[in-house]
Amino acid sequence: MNAEELKAYKREKSRQFNANLKSLRLKEKAKNQTDTIDKQDNTIDNQTDTIDKQDENQDDRLEDLLVKIEENHSSKIDELLNNVDELLDTKLDELFNRLDIIESIIETIIETKLDTKLETNTLLPQFKPILFA
Repeated sequence: MNAEELKAYKREKSRQFNANLKSLRLKEKAKNQTDTIDKQDNTIDNQTDTIDKQDENQDDRLEDLLVKIEENHSSKIDELLNNVDELLDTKLDELFNRLDIIESIIETIIETKLDTKLETNTLLPQFKPILFA
């Protein structure tokens, strides 16, 4: 090989080396971008999993809260029903007591009226003696 061929050969080898180097750099860059994208995907997946877990936890907390609210309402309703039952019982007892008092007052009035009529000898019309002529 002469000097010109050697220079051409070296240039060709240099071009191939630079082309291979450029190809390797591009592959490395693509690999780095792929790795970065994969890391971002993993991060996004992790964040999505975290958000899903938080949503599940919130759902669980909401369910627990709803159960507590339902239990609280049930106990309050039971308490109110008991109070209403007690109130009705006391009011009915008072009403029956008053009715008993009214009944005894009416009996007393009837007895006194009957006694006064018997004392004055005025009987009811059905008990008047029939006179025959």
